[in-house]
Amino acid sequence: MRISTITLAIALLASNIGVKGQDTLSLEYLLQKVAINNPTAKLSASYDSLSGLERRNIKNAYLPKMDVNAEASWQSDVTSIHVPIPGIVIPTPDKDNYKVSLDVSQLIWDGGITSSQLRVEDASLAIDRVKVESEIHSLQDKVIDLYFGILLVNLADEQIAIMQHDLEARIRELQVGVDNGTFLESDLLSLKAQLLKIKQSIVSNISTKRSLAYQIYSLSEVAISDSARLEVPFYTIPIAYNCVRPDYQMFDLQNKYLEDLKTLSTKKRYPKLAAYGRVGYGKPGLNMLSSSFNDFEVVGAKLSWNIWDWNTTSRERQQVKVQQSMNDIRKQAFIDNYNAQVKSSLERIGMLKEQISTDKQMVDLLQKSVSASNSKLKNGTITSSVFLTDFNSLLNAKIDLQIHTVKLSQEIFKLHHFIGEHQF
Repeated sequence: MRISTITLAIALLASNIGVKGQDTLSLEYLLQKVAINNPTAKLSASYDSLSGLERRNIKNAYLPKMDVNAEASWQSDVTSIHVPIPGIVIPTPDKDNYKVSLDVSQLIWDGGITSSQLRVEDASLAIDRVKVESEIHSLQDKVIDLYFGILLVNLADEQIAIMQHDLEARIRELQVGVDNGTFLESDLLSLKAQLLKIKQSIVSNISTKRSLAYQIYSLSEVAISDSARLEVPFYTIPIAYNCVRPDYQMFDLQNKYLEDLKTLSTKKRYPKLAAYGRVGYGKPGLNMLSSSFNDFEVVGAKLSWNIWDWNTTSRERQQVKVQQSMNDIRKQAFIDNYNAQVKSSLERIGMLKEQISTDKQMVDLLQKSVSASNSKLKNGTITSSVFLTDFNSLLNAKIDLQIHTVKLSQEIFKLHHFIGEHQF
C-alpha cells in the first residue's frame, strides 16, 4: 500500500521537449502511458479483429453451401439391351454426357465441432491477449529502471550542487587569505580544481539524464520538460507474494486451450447430419436412357459417421497430454524461479535498510568532522587537501544515503511490479 510520496525536482531533456500543463510526473503515470501509447499495446485490438474474423468463418459452417457444377464427358461404352421385345424399342444412351447443376447443402448437426472450434478460438485469443500484457509488463520493467536511473542521477546532482555552493564559499574565504598573504595559493588552486571537477560531473549527469529520458519517451511517448518534477514512489513491502503476473496466467490459459483441443479432436468422430438439394440441366437428366437434354431436381438428407480413423483421434489426444505435461513442467520451473527472485529481492531490501541506517550515522559523524575541518582551515591549522578529504567523505556519504534510500524505494516498487500487483 502506498504511504507517502517525496517530490524531487529534476531538470530533464532539452528545452524543445516538454510535458505540457504538467508540473509533476509520477512513475505510475508513465507505466499507464506505456500500456496505452506503446505500439505493442495496439496488438490487442489486432488480435481481437483477427479472432472476430475467424469466429465468423467458423460460424459459417451452419450457413447453406451453394456450388455451381458443370460437367462434360465421353465414354467408350454404354449400357445397352439387345433382347428383342415385340413392340418395344429400348434406346441406347449416347456416349457423350453434359450436365450443369446448382448444388445446395445445409448442415443440420456437426457433432459439436463448430461450438468446440469457437471455444478453441476464444482460448487462443485469451492467450494472445495475455502475451501482449506480458510484453507490456516487460516494457514497464524497463521504464521503472530508467525512471529510477534519472532519480539517482538527480540525487547526485542535488548533493553536488550543495557541495558546490559550500566549496565556492570556502574558495571566496581562502581567496581573501591568499590576498592577505595568510594562505598559500596552492591551497586555493586545489579547491578550484575540485570545483571544476564538480562542474564536469554536472555536465556529464545532464547528458545521462537526457539519454534516460529519451528512452522513456520512446517507450511511453511521454516527453519530459526541464520544469517537470518527478515523484519518488514509496510503497510498503508486500504482505503476500502470490504471483498474478500475465506470464504466469499464461500457463492456466494454455491448459484450457489444450483441453479444448482435446474436446475438438473427440468431436471430429461424432456423426454429422446434413440436408442437400440439386437442380440442374443436362443430357441425360435423371433418365439415363434419354438422349435429350432435360432439367432435374434432387433433394435428400445425408448422415456420415467416421466409425474408424485408424487411431488418429487417439494419437491427437496423446499429443495434447504430452503438451499439457510440458506446460506443467514449464509452470513449475517458472514458480521455482519466481520464488527465488522474490527471496533475492527481499534480501536486497533488508540489506538496503541496514545500509541506510549506517549511512545516517556516517553522515552525522562526517558532518561534525567537516565543521571542525572548516574552522581549522580558516585558522590555517590545516591545508586545503586535508579539508577536501573530509569534504569529499561527507559528499560521498550523503550521496550514498540518498542513493540507498531511492534504491530501497526502487526495490520495493519493482517487487510489487514483479509480483504483478501493479496492473496499469
